Amino acid sequence: MAGFVAPGATATELQLLACWGAFIALVDDGFDQGPEPASPAEAKAALTPLVAVTSGAGPGTAPRTPAVAALQDLWGRTAAGTAPRWRERFAAAYASFAEATCEEARWRESGFVPSLREYVRLRRRTITVLPLLLVAERFLPEYPQADVLRDICADVIAWTNDLADAATERAGQVGLVDVLARERASDRGEAAAIARTMIEDRLDDFDTAARTQTQPPSPHIAAAGDRIELISTFLYGAVTWQHESQRYRAPLPAQRPTSRPAADPVEAAVVRLERRLSLAVAAGGAVTDHCAGRVLESALLLALLRARDTHHQEQQQLTAHLEQRRCGADPLDALLIDACLRPETLPPDAADAAEPVVGDAATVTSAGGRGRLKRSMLHAVLHALGGLRLSSEDTPAPGSGTLSSFTTVNLLAVRVLYSHATGSPHTISTGERFHLTHLLDESDGRLAWESSAATHLLGLHALQSYRPGHQLIGEAVTGLLLTRDPEGGVPFLDSQDVWLSAVAGLAFLGRPAPRRYTARMGQFVAAWQAPDGGWPFASGIRQSDVDTATRCMEFLNALAPHRYRHHLHRGAAYLTSRAGPDGGFPTWLHGDDPDLDMTAGAVLALIPHRPAHTRLITAATRFILDSQHPDGTWDPSWTLSESSVILRAVDALDAACAVPGTDLPRITAATVRATARLLATQHRDGGWGRTPDSDSDALSTAQALPVIARHGPPHATAAAVGHLLSRQDATGSFPAPPDQVGPRPLPFDYPVVADLHTLAALNRRTGQSPLRATMPPVRVTGPRGWPGRARRGS
Repeated sequence: MAGFVAPGATATELQLLACWGAFIALVDDGFDQGPEPASPAEAKAALTPLVAVTSGAGPGTAPRTPAVAALQDLWGRTAAGTAPRWRERFAAAYASFAEATCEEARWRESGFVPSLREYVRLRRRTITVLPLLLVAERFLPEYPQADVLRDICADVIAWTNDLADAATERAGQVGLVDVLARERASDRGEAAAIARTMIEDRLDDFDTAARTQTQPPSPHIAAAGDRIELISTFLYGAVTWQHESQRYRAPLPAQRPTSRPAADPVEAAVVRLERRLSLAVAAGGAVTDHCAGRVLESALLLALLRARDTHHQEQQQLTAHLEQRRCGADPLDALLIDACLRPETLPPDAADAAEPVVGDAATVTSAGGRGRLKRSMLHAVLHALGGLRLSSEDTPAPGSGTLSSFTTVNLLAVRVLYSHATGSPHTISTGERFHLTHLLDESDGRLAWESSAATHLLGLHALQSYRPGHQLIGEAVTGLLLTRDPEGGVPFLDSQDVWLSAVAGLAFLGRPAPRRYTARMGQFVAAWQAPDGGWPFASGIRQSDVDTATRCMEFLNALAPHRYRHHLHRGAAYLTSRAGPDGGFPTWLHGDDPDLDMTAGAVLALIPHRPAHTRLITAATRFILDSQHPDGTWDPSWTLSESSVILRAVDALDAACAVPGTDLPRITAATVRATARLLATQHRDGGWGRTPDSDSDALSTAQALPVIARHGPPHATAAAVGHLLSRQDATGSFPAPPDQVGPRPLPFDYPVVADLHTLAALNRRTGQSPLRATMPPVRVTGPRGWPGRARRGS
């Protein structure tokens, strides 16, 4: 928390802020989290001696409780060297917090229902942001004009806290969502959406106040700038800490159905979904969500803890989690769990043990080195988990040329693990070991290296094999343990916020209610453009990728192309540098194998700039056309669903029709084949699964719907919409199995992805995209007897 709110502070200052944060949280939680909330008398008895300490009067005759003793020590360290006026202001702020806390206890005891205005004024004082802000700025010159900024900061942090904590509020507790629900006579879902709008309005108030204080003829511009930067950093840092620390993880409760059904059931479903998605937008504009835990990373972390013989309680928790996941696990997860928990069941031959899944991994990568690396990675994982015997003949060759950061660490880690496992450490150079250690040390404070727990853990296992006592391992374990989800599993990624924000921004632009959040989302996305002109999928990582770059460019093009023209120009140059000679685009670096998704995304991102990139767009369009299979599908890339790839390709082909020189007859024929494939594989319930033989799910259906709505028959669209509506749960969400994969072909789950695709699909159900003009609809009628479940193998 201290690092987030004061990133430039010294180690001593960070330690002091952390102590204050811990003290405030423990005192505050003591009133709320016992068997029964504190009564007014209990609150006053606990807080009066604390107020006396900060006022300089001492605790008096009150007992010297642990809280009093802690505050005496903390106050002595804090007040040293400060001006008397600052100490008076802090004492007044802490006394105000104590008085407000007692008042809140009186409300609770009497059952008093405050108005929104009463609640907001009291909550600003109970959140204890104001005292902590004063600690952070205690050596700066006094600047009374900043009071309005401090109040806004306290409001945003308090309301964000209330919003995140809404599902855990107990009977008798007073929270913003409940106050709004009572005052507006709405359900809690609608009240939460109102609270989110209030937060957005308050952030706008902050920006307005900041501009006012830093514009002439203000005589205090220099002082105002420093203070505004400090308070702004504190505000966004505190909100980010609330999210990353996972202090609040419970979902919003189910929304109460309205008494009268809406005239348009689609509109009603979209409104419920919008309310839910509005809660995913953080104060800084990032769309945040937590990746679900996965067997691979959980097993690797457990094996690492065992190898180090540390964190025995966490070992028990991870073991229990894996045992629970074993029932119903797919073949790969079952193999990994058994390798970790029951290594004696693994056959001695690595190739035989891994054969059921290695084939799938190799088919989605190149036939050459990358496919072999995937196979060797799986063998190395099984060795780390269960001691599977490795063969020196399978050791991947040293990397040649430029590799992505993820491939570099994976390759180095696998080579190190193979060299030690096969008794030939001399086959790995000292330079390779130093390179791996250096890369793992460049974490920039992330919980997982470059956001990827899988790559991080594989590298740590390699480091453990030759430097078991290295300091990096212990530090990394602490962070990785913090990434665990509520079920105890370790996720693949600790963040995907840049990619999610761009995808969400495009969906939000099509609706009036969430559109208000897009300006701040655009600022967040633009701020994370990488030095090479691309974008990373998560804030704070170095490796840019074509997929995120194209999504960010699509969003900024649609949001404010003139405002972000410099970002878009650099993005277009980045894409140009990645294009292959065949017109295809890779995920990571120029020269890598091209991916359909990346190429389609590049077309969509470059279309607004087509006068300068006509040849590049036509070459990429030709690559898409050449890559289509006779059955209308394309090879999957970073997703599992057929409809996901078809949607991306058809959107790109539609957009390319506006570019002179594209082959319109081929585009039409390709669109017809893709649409016919979707119609042939639409199930009787109106939905689609990942593949024709998979059960229908909301995400696959949402990704098929825009294509069918634009190019298919109306009855197919109606059936798809009906299926989607049947999938919405009581919270407004659309649960679905994960579609994203990484490392390919292992799925990982960000639940918000299905909601975002569903919102976009329902926005486009008429077949018209609000973002671009495309070719006229190509109507394809369904097969005779439609609707009908596709034949197996169709």
